[in-house]
Amino acid sequence: MKLKKILAGMGAFIAPFIFAISVFAAKTDMVDVSGNNADLSTSELVNMRNSYGVKSLTVKISEGSTYAWKSNSHTQGAAQTIANAQTAGLYVNGYHYANFGTLAKAQDEANWAVQNAKADGLQVDAVLAVDVEADVFKQHSIAVNDANIAAFNAIIQAAGYRTDIYCSASWVGVHLTVPDGTGWIAGYPKVVTTDRYTNSNGWQFSSVAQLDGVSGYFDVTQLYTNYYTAGTDKNAVISDSATTNVTKVTKKTTKTGIAVDGVWIVNNSRASTETTLALQKIYNMKWQDGRISKPSALIKILQKHLGVKQDGLLGPDTISAGQRKLGTPVDGKISSGYSMFVAAMQKKLNAGVKPF
Repeated sequence: MKLKKILAGMGAFIAPFIFAISVFAAKTDMVDVSGNNADLSTSELVNMRNSYGVKSLTVKISEGSTYAWKSNSHTQGAAQTIANAQTAGLYVNGYHYANFGTLAKAQDEANWAVQNAKADGLQVDAVLAVDVEADVFKQHSIAVNDANIAAFNAIIQAAGYRTDIYCSASWVGVHLTVPDGTGWIAGYPKVVTTDRYTNSNGWQFSSVAQLDGVSGYFDVTQLYTNYYTAGTDKNAVISDSATTNVTKVTKKTTKTGIAVDGVWIVNNSRASTETTLALQKIYNMKWQDGRISKPSALIKILQKHLGVKQDGLLGPDTISAGQRKLGTPVDGKISSGYSMFVAAMQKKLNAGVKPF
């Protein structure tokens, strides 16, 4: 995360270095941003979601006990970025850049992080990670750092947020402890021949990724668990990307599977053929033509799995049952634009999992 502060002044010298980076196994499941990034509009975030399979945006909330990422003449700030990401249908989390060396300072910074996270609209139960990379941590033992981090996290959890630790892989076991099965680990190899740090929540594999259609350089993370996607199936987190494995972090990759675009309008409009066909295939339907008739054998199968009346019509009761099953907002409707319910269903399909 800190690297972008250095990159900002490097200008044209960055490009030759970036083009030397090739990645063969990592996916762009999550992007994290701060005031060092250009402002991100909703449309740019939708582009990240659709073209690169980005599922989660993790936003810098605060640093130390005095700085918070707020809007000014140069940046839209954390609040607007969070709002745009929510509109784009992304899972939204936050992080705090820690600079504490004492227990009292850790508690002070935690209260500051919570205060600003709530003011910025970060939803309760989102992750509010502690970013551990400041030089102050090098001045203390692992035991002291672990105790201070625990005190910080206790306040974050008491406020209703989930906790995690971000740090460089080289710091683990040297300056702090990251328990197995947790952590957001950073490590930037030039070439990726295998997944790394798989016993963590996620691996930040580049801090200088470029995404077509979005200006600037980004930290990108491959997720290994559902922690940063609010409980989405673990396999879906890894497999539902609308892109192939990244071959170069500077190049747009080729889409595979169906687009996670949140569009599948059935009533009074033509349904998405690829989404319908994917459903017909995964439920092993006799007719696999990408079409939905009225009544529909496919809808009857979905209704059977959802435990609702099997009339073959995609009405409010069926949609509401599906929304509850996938954990999306329940209103009994499929919006004419981006539908979180449809996107969640498409993610399951791309993961090879029956949505219902």
